[in-house]
Amino acid sequence: MPIYEYRCAPCGREFEELVLRRSDEDDVKCPACGSGGVAREMSRPAAVGGGSGGGVRAARACGPVG
Repeated sequence: MPIYEYRCAPCGREFEELVLRRSDEDDVKCPACGSGGVAREMSRPAAVGGGSGGGVRAARACGPVG
């Protein structure tokens, strides 16, 4: 389920919102001022570990299992 980042035009607050369907995006309102004048922001990508190995290295980044 996608969590999008938004910015409120009237008050400038940044916030995140879970949007299940694209049509639900019309109902997103600022939690601070209640305005519907919000715009989706470009999210920063999340990175785990370093390098391009992925797989085992990414699994170790979560800590020990067991």
